[in-house]
Amino acid sequence: MPKPQVIRHADKAELGVSAAQRIFEVLTSTLAEKPLAHISLTGGSMGIAVLAELARHPRLSEVDFSKVHFWWSDERFVAAGHEDRNEQQAKDALLSQLDIPAKNLHIMGSTDTFETPEAAAQAYAAELAEYAEKDDAAPVFDLTLLGMGPDGHIASLFPHREEIHLREGVALAIHDSPKPPPTRVSLTLPVIRASQRIWFLIAGSDKAEATARLTEAAKLSDEQLVGEVLTETPAAGARGLAETLVLATEDSLTA
Repeated sequence: MPKPQVIRHADKAELGVSAAQRIFEVLTSTLAEKPLAHISLTGGSMGIAVLAELARHPRLSEVDFSKVHFWWSDERFVAAGHEDRNEQQAKDALLSQLDIPAKNLHIMGSTDTFETPEAAAQAYAAELAEYAEKDDAAPVFDLTLLGMGPDGHIASLFPHREEIHLREGVALAIHDSPKPPPTRVSLTLPVIRASQRIWFLIAGSDKAEATARLTEAAKLSDEQLVGEVLTETPAAGARGLAETLVLATEDSLTA
């Protein structure tokens, strides 16, 4: 896996436009080479801002979204349509404006459809398996977008918790999340890492210390991304098979 590459942006607006253009290029190039594209989305203010920017892309109509499948790396286990849900925010920013089949939106379960987050995680794992190659647990994502919290978390994999160290499983329930809402569903790190490209979308001075740890960990080999490194900064463990980009604003790179 190639080591992460940092790409600086002056501010959130520049990052949004740049990332949207990059996503457009991945969609068009992927669909030129194979029949389907699998994209894993993220929540967070920057992640949703990028989707809103993509919705404004002047050539977006050139993408055949009947061949694009959207997934999520994590979700808040609350009622469908709740403003906290990553899926709802993505719909508001982009997805509701696309001509895309409902079956191509792979939404993690809500409290309306599942009694427990464990049941929602199990169902999501089964859905991922339907699109996986033989003997794989999930499809290889063509692109995974990730935000990063000020504490260095990705998806709902938080520092100083055992979930980030799991090497088996596909999706899991998260209880007592240090960030509200407390109950969530998240992909495991191995599934996130099964992505051709992983792009971090990082903005804001409150992310500077975590970004510094992430970029320092970028110097390490894959074999060194264990133990305390992961415990302190879960984001350090996310590396794509072909590419890992840290798309960051200047203020998030000044610790």
